[in-house]
Amino acid sequence: MNEFKSSAKLTSRMLVLLTLAGCTEVLDIPDDPRVVASGPWRCLDQEPSAAPSDVAEAHVRVQACDFITDCTTTVSGLTAKLCDKRDVGCNSPRLSGLSDVNGEFRFDVPTAGGGFGGYLQVDSGLAFCTDAVAFGAVAGPVLCSLTSPECDLNLPDERCYTKLFAPTILFFNPPIVRDVERPLPLQLFPSSGLPAVLGAAGVEVDPTAGNLFIQALDCDGMPAAGVTYEISQHEEQVSSLYVSNGVVSSTATRTDVTGVGGFVRVPPGFVTVAGFNEDSVPIGETGVQAVASTLTYSALFPAP
Repeated sequence: MNEFKSSAKLTSRMLVLLTLAGCTEVLDIPDDPRVVASGPWRCLDQEPSAAPSDVAEAHVRVQACDFITDCTTTVSGLTAKLCDKRDVGCNSPRLSGLSDVNGEFRFDVPTAGGGFGGYLQVDSGLAFCTDAVAFGAVAGPVLCSLTSPECDLNLPDERCYTKLFAPTILFFNPPIVRDVERPLPLQLFPSSGLPAVLGAAGVEVDPTAGNLFIQALDCDGMPAAGVTYEISQHEEQVSSLYVSNGVVSSTATRTDVTGVGGFVRVPPGFVTVAGFNEDSVPIGETGVQAVASTLTYSALFPAP
């Protein structure tokens, strides 16, 4: 249990870093001097104000790092694709074959039409799911069943090869409108850590479904407590999770000060997540994609 609490605390730190890093510099969060009301949701009553980009393209930097070490070590040997938001499955990537340099990806995105709200899809190398050198003591049938459910260990089956790190998608929300001067940290979760964390959480995860983690931001761009998330598709199939007092909880019903929550067992495809504050007032929604055995990260910000 102590191990799980430690991992869960890292999860909350990971998501805070992921969604807040550079948000005031590169994300389109309105800063309207006409706002006179107070409180974290004061902008919900204001007229929406557009903040168009003054450049045709923005340069983006994303730094991959290890979840287990709380982003103190980099992860390299990765590949990535840059995809438009509506490109389900990234079948027509805007950029493909991206490689990291010391764990950092650099690329340009278009800013026309309110900024770039697509996503970066990141993959790591492969190893056989029974490879103890790659996956340590968890290598074997348990790991294989979680990461490669169709694998047949009695055969030389290519389906038994497993990603070293869980495939990850980072949605840029709010859209990027100018250069990212400081790299956005993207913490990758080692596949070798899945069995212990999932077992400690007592959460049943479907390897054929996706997992979503969302962070709510208030009118000041800060993590928002007291937010409840609802998913408009597959409500009967998914299970919600929230970070509560530093641990991931399947019984909590709203966000704590980290603003972090999400869903597991989300069927692949495009889904919409809506947020409601503690007074049940809608604060906004975000559209993301769920992909089998993939972690999808995004943020939800106020929409007047």
